[in-house]
Amino acid sequence: MEASRKFDVVIAGAGPAGLATALFLMKNRPSLAGRIVAIEKSAHPRVKVCAGGLIPKTMLALDELGIALDVPAVEVVRGEAVTPVGGVDLSRGGDVLATVIRRDQFDAMLARAASDAGVEIVQRSRVLDVVQDADGVRVSTEHGVFEAQILVGADGSGSRVRRAVFGTRKETIGRALMTDIAVDPERTPEFIEKRYRFDFRCVSSGINGYSWSFPCLVGGAPHLNVGIYDQRPHEFTVKSGEQARMIAELVAAFPELPLDGLRRHATRWQSYPIRWFDARDSYVRGRVMLAGDAAGVDPLMGEGISCAFEHGKLAANAIGKFIDGDSAALASYDRTLHEGPVGKKMSKLAFAARHFYSPHHKLFFRIAGISRRAQEIGVDWYNGARHLDEIPTRHLIARWARAVLLGEPVR
Repeated sequence: MEASRKFDVVIAGAGPAGLATALFLMKNRPSLAGRIVAIEKSAHPRVKVCAGGLIPKTMLALDELGIALDVPAVEVVRGEAVTPVGGVDLSRGGDVLATVIRRDQFDAMLARAASDAGVEIVQRSRVLDVVQDADGVRVSTEHGVFEAQILVGADGSGSRVRRAVFGTRKETIGRALMTDIAVDPERTPEFIEKRYRFDFRCVSSGINGYSWSFPCLVGGAPHLNVGIYDQRPHEFTVKSGEQARMIAELVAAFPELPLDGLRRHATRWQSYPIRWFDARDSYVRGRVMLAGDAAGVDPLMGEGISCAFEHGKLAANAIGKFIDGDSAALASYDRTLHEGPVGKKMSKLAFAARHFYSPHHKLFFRIAGISRRAQEIGVDWYNGARHLDEIPTRHLIARWARAVLLGEPVR
């Protein structure tokens, strides 16, 4: 039998979910230094296809970990959404709505922080197999075998750990398509106004999602990251031209951008899967846990970075209790992802996705546009500003009622 290395925790994937788990573990238990290993199939700084928007919830997590954002970024303070029934102003009085980074730089920053804290990162090594028993987990990789008390599968939407331990299900896999366009910041509204744009009109054409345009820096140069998300692309995979269809909707959303000329250049477009949250899933099986994209992210918008940090914090807390002898701690992680604040938020977003991306979508977009106060609360809730997404729904409704009836500020 091949010799193995022994750790307390093996983490498959050194992206935000895996590294957040490691960082929260080290913050809570510095004695675990040298006893946690993260296995990464690529190497930092790795190419990662992602729009790279950090909502306030993610920035709160970085603050909690004591990590300063030291990579190039663009702060967005204004936002707009175009829907099939009209426009919505997403701005919140000058507050930062998102901080747009490049994922290769951001993930490498997290990896440095984890390594400095005492986490070993094994790069360019794929997970090949997972075997577990009552005493632990054995993970076979391209760089040998690792044994641990616990395995965290944080290896993305196409998680090898998920397939090996939890089985394969593709019904909750969405798709995003994006590209970057160099722009003159002095002539581009996204830079002039520090604004991002969303366009949901593609829902009327059968795409369950939206187009986006984010200001960003690529190699220090101003660009727009533009793309389109489809929550249920599997419904169209049997038909030809899915990518062309998505690009056509993106061109229609932003006709002023030089997108039409890119139609014939497939290499300029990057596509990636997005696994979204489904309450029917389980996230713990024996001593194996799922986190981040491997578990499932926001079904409505496909946003996953804040989920990664939330999962990482919860996983770290559960792992710490398990190491202390609480045999039920891992099962409590699964319950929290279903019934705790994170699970409840994902369930609400799944409910919203079912309605905003339904045949009756215009009705729901109209309802959403009735109250400006409700929109303001909704933006703050989605962004997790001041942890607003963790308070009970009845308190949100009460806050809206006081704002409408008594003129109180929504904050």
